[in-house]
Amino acid sequence: MFAYKSELDAWFDTRCPQPESPEDREQQRAIARRRQTLALSAAAAVCIVAASYLMFHGSETATRVASLELISTFPGSHRSPSFSPDGRMVAFVSDAGGIPQVWVKDLGGGDPIQITFGSLPAVRPRWSTQGDRIIYSIQGDGIWSVSPLVREPRRIVEHGWNGELSPDGRRLVFERAGQILIATADGSDVVALSGLPRRFAPHMGDAWPTFSPDGKSIAMFLGEQGRYGDYWVIPSEGGEARQLTRDFEEGGAPTWSPDGRSLVFPSARRGSMNLWRVPISGGPPEPVTTGPGDDIDPIVAPDGRTLLFSNVKRTWALVVHDVMRGTRRTLLERRTPLVFPSYSPDGRRIAFASKDSQGDTHLFMIDADGANLTSVTNGVGEINVMPQWSDDGETLYFYQVRPGPTFRSVSVSRGAPREIAAWGFRSHPGVTIDPHGRMAVYSVVDQGSLQHSRMRELESGRETTLPFAMYEQRFSRDGRQIAGESRDGEVLLCDFSSGRCQPLTPKNPFGVRSLAWSGDGARLYFLRHTSAGIFAELLSVGVDGGDVHTHGAIGPFQHRIHTFMGVSSRDEVVFAPFSEGRQELWKATLR
Repeated sequence: MFAYKSELDAWFDTRCPQPESPEDREQQRAIARRRQTLALSAAAAVCIVAASYLMFHGSETATRVASLELISTFPGSHRSPSFSPDGRMVAFVSDAGGIPQVWVKDLGGGDPIQITFGSLPAVRPRWSTQGDRIIYSIQGDGIWSVSPLVREPRRIVEHGWNGELSPDGRRLVFERAGQILIATADGSDVVALSGLPRRFAPHMGDAWPTFSPDGKSIAMFLGEQGRYGDYWVIPSEGGEARQLTRDFEEGGAPTWSPDGRSLVFPSARRGSMNLWRVPISGGPPEPVTTGPGDDIDPIVAPDGRTLLFSNVKRTWALVVHDVMRGTRRTLLERRTPLVFPSYSPDGRRIAFASKDSQGDTHLFMIDADGANLTSVTNGVGEINVMPQWSDDGETLYFYQVRPGPTFRSVSVSRGAPREIAAWGFRSHPGVTIDPHGRMAVYSVVDQGSLQHSRMRELESGRETTLPFAMYEQRFSRDGRQIAGESRDGEVLLCDFSSGRCQPLTPKNPFGVRSLAWSGDGARLYFLRHTSAGIFAELLSVGVDGGDVHTHGAIGPFQHRIHTFMGVSSRDEVVFAPFSEGRQELWKATLR
């Protein structure tokens, strides 16, 4: 899936012959629609993807490509490839048997073979350089090791994920609860990797630590604001970390070139998630892939001549769920993220965050019937997220992630945005503005622990610690009450003037997400993650207490942070579900 025209023209012409007339083109399209064999489908996919890359790329130079091949010509969705030491086989995750598990395949031919089995998904297999075992994670059940031949898995780390063995097979690097840890190969003698910048945290729970070929360094993705961050390299014995990229964008699992001189990594630095390469010695990244879909999970073969990666087509939508009727309608669908939807107070418009044609993330509005899509912010190089409306529907408050973390406001009639405070959603989560526009309330969190809530007078800047502590705080329409989530996952309702609070729901380990008042102010709607993780249950409870009502599941969502909804004055719930197509493995032979 490469877009280097001078290198792909000959290959493209031999595999994708072009019809000479419109009639011929139509005839070939008709024939193609009638043919359903897997081989021709795979060839068509190669042609379409190659054409897209040729169309979008231009004249940039990067890694030279000799050929391109679709590996996923067999059932299932496939991702996270890992080469065997001799480069002849690949381990990967496939859902062909139902629950995603580890499979292996000879790249020279033959059917793939499933080598792990279980009731929980397997994640990110990594082949040892000795070839005797494959390290992988089981979702929620630690890190495991399995022999490709014996196929008797054993757990080596009870709590952790994204494990990888060092090239000499003696050490294991993995993640656990925001830490990067080093252990011996059997999972014992665990120590934290020292030297990581304290302001950074693993991207949504994933940093994907990866040993260099000589075992002396570890590359990883570190997020500073939620999903946005950069790639870093740190000595495997601990020490000063060095930043390789300065994109402040979404990323994924990196891989080293066999000579240790460069890093290949996924990044959304130009809108779509594509692969890039950056020298370890420093310098600007250069493109490796471009075009439709997201390219992720790169791995370079030991001889440096072959690259494997996954490609997937993703779709986001704005969906309205009518709580009273139990019906749903789709307002908008896009191939770029649609996140954090919020109804205006009168229920006539919906604000949300999405990417523009340049790949920047901005605030948009759309009418509640799906008409009149317009942008609200448009600054170059910006990331603006989490919009919330003023009570009069004339202003949006939001977090700006890039160029710097701030909390801002903007008129929906296209006034210039202004900064309210230098607050990021990580340092000052859950900022909410009272209906009169006089004060902001936010949560104070220290090392993941909720400390208290604070109030800031917007005109004077004076701040006060409130007598309660909550996440997800939301004012009632009259500003007299504020609801939120307690430390124990309860829906909490507080009288703002007195600070007296009462829990409305029992304690729950899944907590509360995206709380909102009903149109008449008599109920509170909220989301709660289910055991499936990417879905949420829509619930409501009366502000006077009583039974919790269940209104069904909504989702799926791409990330937990996207578990978000808005509620209209008519108790319609808007949310942004995410769907993912089949993940395919591709092989590029490099010159």
